[in-house]
Amino acid sequence: MILNLFPCPCFIIAVSLILLKSIVHSYPTSSEGSMSMSSSRASQHQRHLPPSLNSPIIIGYAHDAKSGKTEQAIRDGANVIIWSFLHLEIDDDGAVGGGKIRTELNLEEIRTIRDRYEHVMHLAAFGGWNGPHPPATMTGKQWFDVFLHFNTANGHVFDGVDWDYEGHDDLQSPTAQLTIDTLDIMADFSVEAKKHGMIVSMAPAESYLDASIKPGSVDEKFSLALDLPPRAWASDRYYASEDDRALVESKGFRHAGRQCYVYVLAKAGVDTFDWISIQLYESYSPFAHDVHQRKLEQVDALMIRIHQLIKGYTVTDLPLESSEYEVKLPASKLVLGIANKWADGLKVCKVEPSAVRSAYESTLTEHGRGFLGVMFWTIEEEGIADGERLTHLLSREFKKLGLSSEL
Repeated sequence: MILNLFPCPCFIIAVSLILLKSIVHSYPTSSEGSMSMSSSRASQHQRHLPPSLNSPIIIGYAHDAKSGKTEQAIRDGANVIIWSFLHLEIDDDGAVGGGKIRTELNLEEIRTIRDRYEHVMHLAAFGGWNGPHPPATMTGKQWFDVFLHFNTANGHVFDGVDWDYEGHDDLQSPTAQLTIDTLDIMADFSVEAKKHGMIVSMAPAESYLDASIKPGSVDEKFSLALDLPPRAWASDRYYASEDDRALVESKGFRHAGRQCYVYVLAKAGVDTFDWISIQLYESYSPFAHDVHQRKLEQVDALMIRIHQLIKGYTVTDLPLESSEYEVKLPASKLVLGIANKWADGLKVCKVEPSAVRSAYESTLTEHGRGFLGVMFWTIEEEGIADGERLTHLLSREFKKLGLSSEL
């Protein structure tokens, strides 16, 4: 009797087809595969904040990687460098969907700094005063794919993105106001970036995310305009004097917004963002009016905003499914944005590092934890001597908190 030890041909064909099908389904399509592999490589290179922090972080904006000032700021205690600026542009010859990234930043030098200081995070800032807004011919998701490709091609030099779209000196410029398309791009890009494990932050001017408003006033209504008079310097509701009004009118200053970045928070969700830096150094900001004109102590003016952002305030007239949204930031996502030595003490308030420390202590006592940290514009304005460098002065104050300053 001869035993047949070999399976029949039909059995072999069936098994082969099953195996082939499983192999095909285990690989994505070429475009999906490219993005999937880019995302996987990116997550391996990206740096993040540790899950717990005992000391405020220090964030500095920079644009000149060869000045030596960025490295000095890092040695002084900066944990995050945000590089300004990058721009989204349409290019029919672009690598991804017709879009491209334009920047004058020295990416090679940034990589050198990144390799030298492995504990520091580096973000790409989009926008800037007088800067272009993103073309609306592509969606936020598509623009994120452009950035992901760009970042991968440049050795994963950035750990995430920062939104800084603002107005324009020329009030007739198209970018003297925002558009819903721009805000949608910011929100949808942010969601995609977070899905890919990137750090996402925004830096609204104070009027763009304004917590110190009077409830029930026009100032709680969302607006796309970026050519409004500064409310605290022009309205009786905020104790504006005739001299205050005369000052801003003589300067021809109409560059404030009204709650415009709230749209992005409402659509993308607060959890999408690692932090939100409030630009208290906005020209003729409500904060500057409180300190310079109303003569509030700096720490008191800071705490008004910190309390209200943590407690929450309502914005209305949003063109979303719900027209109202409660802006409520956990202290763990709140960053105070201040100016260094370029602040003139009137148009822009120069915040004392000791006031920042006192505000941190008060926040810790009253809310159970301190705010995440402080951001400043700009590293290139840092001085040479220790007492002329804001990073050094902030680090010195934070050491007085008796907490660890290590990331």
